[in-house]
Amino acid sequence: MTNSSVSPKEAKQELAKRELARRQLSWFTKYSFDDYRENWHHRLIFDKLEAVERGEIKKLMIFVPPRHGKSEISSINFPAWFFGRNPKKSIIASSYNSDLAVSFGRKARNIVDSAEYKNLFPGVTLAEDSKAAGQWNTNHGGEYTAVGIGGGATGRGADIFIIDDPVKDKQEAESAVIQERNIGWYRSVASTRLTPGGAIVVIQTRWHDKDLAGQILETEDDWEIISLPAIAEVDEEFRKAGEALWPEQYSLEELQKKKKDLGTELWSSLYQQTPINEDSQVFTRAMFKKRTLEEVMRLKTRCFVTIDPAPGKTENADFIGICINFVDVEGFWNLMAYRIKFDAYELIKMFFKLNSDYHVEKFGIEKGLYKDVLKPFLDREMITRNKFITVEELDHEQKNKHLRIKGLQPRYEAGGIFHIEGYTADLEEELLRFPKAAKDDVSDATAYQSKLAEAPAGRREELEVFHHRRETISTVRDDTGLMD
Repeated sequence: MTNSSVSPKEAKQELAKRELARRQLSWFTKYSFDDYRENWHHRLIFDKLEAVERGEIKKLMIFVPPRHGKSEISSINFPAWFFGRNPKKSIIASSYNSDLAVSFGRKARNIVDSAEYKNLFPGVTLAEDSKAAGQWNTNHGGEYTAVGIGGGATGRGADIFIIDDPVKDKQEAESAVIQERNIGWYRSVASTRLTPGGAIVVIQTRWHDKDLAGQILETEDDWEIISLPAIAEVDEEFRKAGEALWPEQYSLEELQKKKKDLGTELWSSLYQQTPINEDSQVFTRAMFKKRTLEEVMRLKTRCFVTIDPAPGKTENADFIGICINFVDVEGFWNLMAYRIKFDAYELIKMFFKLNSDYHVEKFGIEKGLYKDVLKPFLDREMITRNKFITVEELDHEQKNKHLRIKGLQPRYEAGGIFHIEGYTADLEEELLRFPKAAKDDVSDATAYQSKLAEAPAGRREELEVFHHRRETISTVRDDTGLMD
């Protein structure tokens, strides 16, 4: 479009966009890249980085899942925008190796050298004698330096020190040598290069409890932290529990598949930003003995179901914990345990479905909640269906939930519990992250089993209840989609 073809209105709009781009990192990014797709979590990162530029935040950590745009904003667009507003200042940018750091530097340099940038900051250009991808200067003396973690930055100061992806993979993250190298470099190099009033920004996915961010936070508590799980574990400002972080880019279905592919430990670390501390784990994966559903259905068992509903919320759809326990003749627990989002009516329907499928001997549910919320509806439904089930109100003697769940540890350590393959992912995730798990509905429902599941001596004849079990195993998943 030539200047003669630009209408006064279009010219005014262009000038407004330029002014916004000078002031705000988000508008700068959209001005530089016409096809940039912005989500709410990007705006959150933009806001915090703008506060860094203004000097309001001195220490910022950004934990976001892979491929969710954190580096594009923080290590490429932010330095370019920062120099437009502060052409005399300096940035040191680092990553797990110098090649990645230089790659970020090259992209930031190319933005500064673009025609769009000249529209915004016409007085800021690259210095003619310093344009290397990993080492370049502005015409006002501002300096960008890219270094690999572990490398030196002798003689250089930083108004902003950016550390992006301090480890490259799981092997490095778990290496005690790399862990020690990284924290040593941070203390002796990165933190000593800051100019008075300077800021440091750490951008990463959480690989390990002892990764760089984890070690820093053990001794420093003055950091501003953005930590965004791929799937929300609790209700947040911009999304509900169970919703994806960037659904237009990565749908919930894709993330659930990724979770299954990665396993609990890597998923928790890389995508949920909650690494599991193996040294302090109460429950370990080695404790989880497995049986298939088909194996369990061939055993003589008694079936008990315990339910941990969200207090006071059962009338509305909310996550509840379910544990289905097939106790065999040896006294072993064989568990299905999962989390599901149900309202009161759906929960009552599930009672009858489970009873039909597994001949449940007894249902156990938290005392008070059952009587106050569910019992009137369940009584009416039993009369309507002419089918009656046994429900026992449960009350833990141990009021502390963490101690109740920890009470499962001896049974796991003794090998007294089997997990039925394909039906315990939620339980395992909670136990592996105990006591720091965001949710404990399933593990608490499992802890309730100790109130019901001990079969009295001399009643093994009652275990014949499954003698005529149907050949085709009917599962909750088949008919109602209750489990993943």
